[in-house]
Amino acid sequence: TTSAGAPFLEMAPNGGRPGGLMCTSRTSFNGSERHASPWAFSSWTFERRLLCAAHALVGTFLCVVSGVLPRYWNQYLGHVGPAAVMFVLAELERCPGPGTIVAQGWTAIAGGASYLLYDLVIHGCGLNIFCHGHREQHHIAINTLFILVGVDMVVHRSKFSAALVGIGFGIFVWLHPQPNATGILMHKFAGLMLAVFAVGKMCDRRDLCHVSLYYAAYLFFYAQNGFMDVYGGAEARGEAGSDGYVPARPATIDPTAYALFVCSLATAMRTATETLDAAFGDGIVVA
Repeated sequence: TTSAGAPFLEMAPNGGRPGGLMCTSRTSFNGSERHASPWAFSSWTFERRLLCAAHALVGTFLCVVSGVLPRYWNQYLGHVGPAAVMFVLAELERCPGPGTIVAQGWTAIAGGASYLLYDLVIHGCGLNIFCHGHREQHHIAINTLFILVGVDMVVHRSKFSAALVGIGFGIFVWLHPQPNATGILMHKFAGLMLAVFAVGKMCDRRDLCHVSLYYAAYLFFYAQNGFMDVYGGAEARGEAGSDGYVPARPATIDPTAYALFVCSLATAMRTATETLDAAFGDGIVVA
C-alpha cells in the first residue's frame, strides 16, 4: 500500500509511516517489531527451501550433461549468481512478510557486492575502472547500482528503488554484447521480463513481480555463453583463406525454439515445485 504523500514508499504493516531504518518509532523497525528479522517469514519452510534448491540442481545437471560444465565454469558462475538473486527476489514476492522490501534490499546488496568482488578479483584490475574491458565495466556498473539501490530499499523502503532493480538490470541484459542470435534473443527476453517486474512493483502486483522475476531468472541462466556456444552456433572469424580463419558454425537449435524450450522448462518446474509446496502446507518452519 502507498500514501498520497509518498507514492513510492512501501508502508509499514500497521498502515502508518514508512518503516525503514529512518523510522523513529519505538515499537517498529523495518516495518516490524524490533526483535523480528525481515527474513523470519513464517511461510519460509524447510520444504520450500529444498524446492527452491531443486531449480539450481536441475540447472547444474543440465549444464553437466550438455557439456557446459566444467568447460565454461566461469560463465556458469557469472550467470548462476544473478539468476539466484532474481529467484530469491521472486520468492520474497510470492511469500511476502512484514519486511519483504527490506529483505529484498539486503538481497540486492549481497548479490551486487559478491559479484563485484568476484569480478574485481578475477580480472586483477582492482578498482581501476579503465583497466577493465567494456563487458566488465557493464558488470561493475550494474552491481554498483544494485548495492546502492539495495541500501535505499533498506533505509527508505523505496518501491521505486525496488523497481530500479528491474529497470537497471533489464537495460543491462538488453544491451550487453552477445555471441550469436540465440544469446541476443534470450537476453532481450529476460530484459522484457525484468521490465514487467518493474511495472508490477510500482503497481503493487506481487503476482506479476513473482512470475516475471522467475522467468527472468530462468532466461538469464540459460542464456550463458556455454549454452550459446553449444546450441547457438557461431559466426565466421577471420578472413577466408587465412591461417586464423574459423568458418561459421550453424546453430543446432533454432533461437526461437531454444527460448520457448527454456520457457517450457521454467513453466514445468514452477508447476511442479509450487504444487509440491502447496501439498506440504505449512511444513516444518525453520526459525
